[in-house]
Parts: sequence; C-alpha cells; structure tokens
Amino acid sequence: MHQFFLKSYRFFQQNKLPGILLLLAFVAGVGFLASKVALEEDVTGLIPAGKDQDVLKRILNETEFSDKIIITISSEEEQPQDLTAYAERFIDSVHTKLPGFIENIQGKVPDEGVREIYNFVYQNLPFFLNEKDYREIEEKLSDTAIAKQIKEDYRSIISPTGIVTKNFIFQDPLSLGPIGLEKLRELQIGDNYLLYNNYLLTKDKKHLLLFITPTLPASETNKNNEFIAELKEIQQQLNLEFKNVKGDFFGGVLYSLANANQIKKDVQITISIAISILLILLIFFYRKIYVPLILFIPGIIAALTAIAILYIFKGSISAISIGIGSILLGITLDYGLHILTHYRNNRDVSQLYREVTTPVLMSSLTTATAFLCLLFVNSDALNDLGMFAAISVIIAAFLALLLIPLLYGKRITETPKNTFLDKLAAIQFFRIKPLFFSVVLLFVLGLFFFTKVKFNNDLSKINFQPETIKKAEQKIQNIANSNGKTLYLVSYGNTIDEALQENSKVYQRLKNFNTEHRLNSYSSIGGVVLSTQTQNKKIQEWKDFWDSRDTSALKNKILSESAKYGFKPASFKDFYHLLNKDFKNLQLNDYQNTTNLYLNDFISISEDFATVTTTVNLGDVPSQEFTAQFDHLDHMLIIDRERINEGFLGNLKNDFNQLIGFSILAVFMILLIAYQNLEISLLTLFPIGITWIIALGIMGAFGIEFNILNIIISTFVFGLGLDYSIFITNACLKEYQTGKSELTTYQTSILISVITTLLGIGALIFAKHPALRSVSNVSIIGVLSAVLVAFVIQVWLFNILFINRRKKGLPPFRFSKIRSFIRSKIYYKQDLYYQDAVLDNYRYKPVYTQAKAEFTEKKESYLRVSNFIEKGECVFFFYSGIGVFPIYLSYINPNSKVTGYEISEEAITIARNCFRSTHEFLKFTTAIAEAKTCSTFIIPDHELIDLEEMKKIINQFGKKVIVLHHDLNTQWLLDANFEITYRQSGILVFERE
Repeated sequence: MHQFFLKSYRFFQQNKLPGILLLLAFVAGVGFLASKVALEEDVTGLIPAGKDQDVLKRILNETEFSDKIIITISSEEEQPQDLTAYAERFIDSVHTKLPGFIENIQGKVPDEGVREIYNFVYQNLPFFLNEKDYREIEEKLSDTAIAKQIKEDYRSIISPTGIVTKNFIFQDPLSLGPIGLEKLRELQIGDNYLLYNNYLLTKDKKHLLLFITPTLPASETNKNNEFIAELKEIQQQLNLEFKNVKGDFFGGVLYSLANANQIKKDVQITISIAISILLILLIFFYRKIYVPLILFIPGIIAALTAIAILYIFKGSISAISIGIGSILLGITLDYGLHILTHYRNNRDVSQLYREVTTPVLMSSLTTATAFLCLLFVNSDALNDLGMFAAISVIIAAFLALLLIPLLYGKRITETPKNTFLDKLAAIQFFRIKPLFFSVVLLFVLGLFFFTKVKFNNDLSKINFQPETIKKAEQKIQNIANSNGKTLYLVSYGNTIDEALQENSKVYQRLKNFNTEHRLNSYSSIGGVVLSTQTQNKKIQEWKDFWDSRDTSALKNKILSESAKYGFKPASFKDFYHLLNKDFKNLQLNDYQNTTNLYLNDFISISEDFATVTTTVNLGDVPSQEFTAQFDHLDHMLIIDRERINEGFLGNLKNDFNQLIGFSILAVFMILLIAYQNLEISLLTLFPIGITWIIALGIMGAFGIEFNILNIIISTFVFGLGLDYSIFITNACLKEYQTGKSELTTYQTSILISVITTLLGIGALIFAKHPALRSVSNVSIIGVLSAVLVAFVIQVWLFNILFINRRKKGLPPFRFSKIRSFIRSKIYYKQDLYYQDAVLDNYRYKPVYTQAKAEFTEKKESYLRVSNFIEKGECVFFFYSGIGVFPIYLSYINPNSKVTGYEISEEAITIARNCFRSTHEFLKFTTAIAEAKTCSTFIIPDHELIDLEEMKKIINQFGKKVIVLHHDLNTQWLLDANFEITYRQSGILVFERE
C-alpha cells in the first residue's frame, strides 16, 4: 500500500498546480454538500430506539413540560394590594418590551373570564357531574333545602355584591353550577390558592403567581439570553419601585441557558489556554510555525467529507453527533503527529511511507471499526456519530499520508535538535522497576475495583445548576407545596378522542388511589375534557336522573318559595330550560374556546398523534407504589426523570456493554487480517484490556461514575489506546526484524498525542460544568492508563517474548511452543527440512511470507545441496538475501561454518537479526573479502554484480563450488581445473583437488 502513496507523492510533487486545484475543488465540493445538511438538534436522539422509546421521543417532542417561566411576587406580610399592583406593572412592562418573546401570561383572570367559565360549565353541566354529585343534587331538591337556598339567594341579591351575583342566581337558583365548577380545581396543582382582584394568590396572601409561555424553545440560546436579560431588568426595576414586594422568576430555560453559557465559557477558557500551549509546544518541537495548520488540515477536510457523504445518503445528521464527534476527531491528529515525527527524524520519503503507512492505516481502520460498532446501539444520534467518526478517521488517515509529506517535506533542511520530548521518549520506561511494578500493582488493584464503577442515570448530576436558580426553584416549590416528586402521566392515541379515553382510565385510577393514599396534589382534565363515549354516558345519566323525578313539582316548589321574596315567575326560566335541555357532545374546540381553561397546557395534537397529560405531586407517597397502579395501561407513559433515566439510559448502558464486545471482536479480526498472526494480534489487543482494567479500577476506587457523555468519550479513549498499541507493536516488530530500535520515534509521536489530548480534553478538568469535568476525568484516566500500559507493559512483553529471546539465540514465543518458551530451550522436531526451525527465524516479521514462499519452493534444492556439505566445511554463500538458505544449512550442518554474503543493507539486516544468527558458526557479511577464509562456495540464481571478484576468490581459494544459477556460464570454472561431480535438478557441483 505504501507504493500507492509514494507514487501519489511523486506525482503531485511534479504537478503541484493540478494538485492544488484538485484539492481546492474537492474541498469546495464537499464543503458545499456539507453546508446543505440538515442538523437535527433533538436531544432525544440519544434515547435508544424501541416501541416505548419511540413513543417517549414523540411525547417529549410534542409536549411542553418545562417551557413555562413562573413569576413569583412575594411580600413578608399580607399585602395583596401591593402584590396585584406589582403584577399589573409587570404584565404591562412585559407586553410593552417583550412582545415577540411572549405567547401568553397566565395568572390573571378578568371578570369576563370568570363569567365565561361559569357559563361554559353551567351550559354543559352534565359533563361535569359524577355519581357523588348527583347525590348532592338529590339533597338540594328536598323542600327544606330549596327553601333554604332561595332565602340565601335573596340575601345575596340585596347585599352589596348583588350586582355581581344576581345574574348567577337567576340562572342557577339551586346553585348546581358550583358542584360542576369543583372539577376545575383539578386543573391546578394544589388547593393553596385563591382569586384576589382577579389574580392567583396563595391563601396567606403573601405570594402571587404568574405563568409566562415563551414563544422560543429552550434551544434558542442567543435569543433566550436576550429575553431573560430583559425580563431580569424588568424584575429588578420593579423591585426597586416596590419596597415591600419582591419579584423573582424560574423556568427550565434558565437551566438551559446556564448550561449553555457555562459550557461556552468553560470551553473558551480551557481550549484557548490549551491551544496556546499546544501551538507553542508544536512549534518548539517541529521548529516550524505552520506545523499546527498542517496537522489540522486532514482532520478538517475529513470531517467535511464525512458530513457531505451523510448528506448524500441521509440528508440530515444529529447535531449531537457532530458535537461529540468534533471532540473525538482529535484522534485524527495522531496520524499527522505520527507522520511528522517520523519525517522529522527521517528525510527519506520512500522510507517514511514504508514505516508509517501500515500502522497509520491499521490504526484508522481499527478505530473506524470501533466507531462503526455504534451502529449496534439503538440510538439515532449515536448511529450518526458512529458513521461520522468512522468515515472521518479513515479519510483523515489517507489525507494525512498524502498531504503532510507534500506540505512539510521540502522545507526540511536542518538536522532536528533533540528536545526534552526526544529525551523523554528515549527512556525505556519498562526498565524503570518502580514504574513497572506500580503499573502491575494498578492492574492487580483494578481487578478488585473495576466492577465497582457505576453508571449514573441521573442527568441532573451532569447539569450545571447555579445556586441562584436552585433557590428560585426551591422557593416556588415551597409556595406551591410541591416538594415531593412530580410525575407526568401521559395518555396517548392516534386521535384526541383515543387519548381522552385512555386519560379517563388514568383519571379514575388516580382518584381511587388518592382516596386511599393522600397525594400532595394532582392536575388533570380527566373530570373536565371527556371523550365522546364518556360524554354520551354523562348525557344519559343526566336524562335518567331528571326523568325519574317530577320536574313540574320542582318548578312549582321554586315558584312558591321565590314568590315569598318577590321574585317574578319568569326569574328562573333559564334554570327550567336547563332541566329539559337536549345536550350535545362537546368538541375539543368548544373547550379550547373557553380561553381561561388553558387546556393547551394539558393537550397536544399533531397529525396522527395526540396526548393528554396529568401532573401529579406525590408528596410522601412512594413512587413505585404509585406507578404500579398504571403498569398495565397500554397507551399511557409515566414521565419521571428518574424512571426514564434508569430505563432508557440503562438500556443505553447495556448497549454499550454489547458495543465493547462487538468492538473488541471486530478490531481483533482486523488485527488478525493485518498481522496474519494470532500471537501478535492478541499482544496488540491485550494492552487495551489491561488499560480498561486499570482505568475502571481507578474510577471505581475514587467513585468516578460513568454517565451518558463520558461513556461515549470512552470510545475515544479506546481508539487512542488502540493507536498507541498498534504503534508500539510496529516499533517492537521493527526492532525485532532489524535489531535497530525505533521505539524513540514512536514514543515521541505517542507522547505528543498524549500531550495534545490532555491539553485539549484534559484541560476541561478546570471547567465548572460537571458534564465537561466528567468527560475530562475519564479522558485523563483513560489516556494516561493507555500510554503507561503501552510504554511499560506492552514493550516489556515484546522484549521478553521476542527481542530478548532473539538476542539469546532462542525462537520467539508461540502458543504451540509454550513448553520451549517456559524452559528457555529449543525444541524442534528433527526432520529433513527443519522447516519449523528455519521459518521461526522470520515469524512475526513482514518478510515471513517471502521467507516461507522461498523455502517452500526451494527446500528440495536446499536438501540436495546440504548433502554436498561435509562436517566442518567452511561454506560461503554469495547473495544470501534475507538468509533463508544459510540458516537452513546451519541447522542441517551445525558443525559447518556458514557465511552469507549480501550487498542489500535491508536484507543483510534482516538476516543478521534472526535468532539463529547468534550461532557461533553462522555469519552474515557485506564484505566479499571474507570469502577468502572459505573453500566451499554456493552461487545462487541471483544477479551476480560482483562476478569478477567472485571468480578471483574462487580461483584462488575454492575447492568446491555449488552453482544454482541456471544462466551462468561455468566455463571459467572448468578453465580453473574444476570438475563437474554432480549435475541434476538445476544443481551443478564443481570440485577440484
């Protein structure tokens, strides 16, 4: 694969203008497509999918639970006049200064509103009566009760308030309407209120409440900041004007703004500091001002490309996924850092691509695979995140390999200076015993604590809650006497009538429960807004009630009693009409047109979905005992923050448990394909397991909990740890193959990655927002654990399993040779070919396939040649390549001195670093003059660059020559008095006395 990038590099080096134009066109194209994508800002996208979850999402989208702003106007003493005066001024000021921000203000009921509500209830009285009410009406129909009521009516009319009450009395002489009006009390939370001057006051007349419905959703941060600032200014101004009355307000939007503003402030401060330090560090290390710009280019273009691809196939993407993804894409910096660090230490572009292409592509592929496993999580936002991040890291890796050498290459002129990072990276950390045993101890302790890490379902714990807002909220709860848990019982259906039918069931169970267990309060339209079926039943109950009674006698009794006080016979004609009225079913519009019922607070209707909400404040009633009453209702959902979080976020946690399993399996398969070896794949993945145990152990020991945000960020830590592990694996394998340690270069790039990560996400430890701090905690613990394990445990494992064994002349660790490994001895089955022994010298090396192919093809020739080598002979092998044949001869003729000659530095390095090369009679050299010490020579089928020199040496020192070269003219050997003693199967053996 490195050849593709090398050829691309050379092409664009020679064709810079077309390359620049192509890049600009590509960026413009993906940028245009990315700009078209629709961002889905719905936070419910994080909720896992499923039948109940889908209903919940829809309910949360279409029902307003916390959008209202509650205004409290309070006084120390009973001062209702001042409270209402403050409220009047407040309402006028809001309507004047904030007309575009306010949908309506509730809390003031005008005189015409009271009349409107009474008339609505009276004209539709059957719908507001229940069985208990009819028993009360029955009592009112007795002769004694009628006489008493008519007398009270007369006294009320002649009283000073008679001008207000007389119309109500003429319409309803027996006062049946108030029985129905009682149902409207169920529309308000609690009964601690009364009307004073048309305002809603608490019974002690020390508090007045107003409710503002804003036009803006809580997500409109900028406009809401303006709105709340103006509202606060009005409040402060009125607080100055009214000495004995103070206003305050609270609403869910205040928490939303506090969170948004605090996050913005924290990010600005921490990231600005982090970027400043990072820029200084990168410029200092790479000695170039433009290096940071180069590093970010691949990641930025990759992100745009990912968004463009998602736009083509989906048309939209979750804004949450981009927000989280922008943090996770910090991993793409690793690729640039890795390439730049290698390029800084090695100016050869060809060598650069040979060294970095495989680890960078492997890292991107395994990381992308881990992200793609998010597709197994039943969450739209996390599915988008998985696709966005996976596409981004793969494209970023390709672009980093292509662009960074082009943008950085020719500018290198000076020799890089050793910095403190170079010196730090040069340390062999695994040899520091206190550090090594500390990491081991952390792992052992982690085994005891990692199971203690908890998943915090309470989203409020990761919300920023300023003390002033919490006090305002507590004040309102105290006023409303609603300190207990508040639940929302949401009935739903395809139509409003279906939802009302379900709500009727909820209402009946609620009333029954409240009879046995005193709830603090509840607010329901179950006794007010009825389904068609229930209305028909109510109408029939009304008819049955009056049909079974003599209405004429009732009328006569009223006439006779009222005549005593001077009432005219026609005074109560509206009441007589009510008794015989043919009632019709009410439609929802009929309820909604009664403006002061505020039914929109309870009902939500969309095209094919409707909800009816009941609010319950439990008080001291246990939540589980209450919710158990509604468990078997099919079309009802209890909106309880704790219950939702435990259920749905708990499901998300379970999905992440599966995700870890899928990720590990998928990554392992990729490593297996890439390395084509079980041992190396496991050794690359094994440190990730150790990292997780240590990280989780630290979290468990210190009580650090997972939450919905930092568990997602753990994917990022998994990806980083995987990168470090792959880089260390490749560094150790290179040292195992060549004998030259490249660990410093790899550790340098990893250290820079750690520093950039800690400066970026780790800097959030200084944030005030708990969500950002929780992200930072997990990131810091995870990244430091990953780098410690990579530098200490992984390097140590490679040393004891491979590198040190090679130095001792022992084969590398293999599961199939575990006995040999434990006893530090060599056990090979004696056979003609010594295939296992020979190939073990190349196992775990990139040339293994080449060595295996060569040995498989030529082993018969090797065997025949070995028959011509006598014990104790000194054999010189011209152009021995990576040393397969000489190593074989060393095994089959261990007492013969074998020297392999090779002019390729790369090949001779590989041969010299085979563990068999430590054998006293096996040697590899680049000096052809060493052939003078031998008398037996082997000439392979290879290009013979030094043929003339070979002839001289053989003529002078040779006694036996074995020729495997098919096209070699051997006349010169005959001329040198050599005789052919063997000619068969492409092998020529020449000997002379």
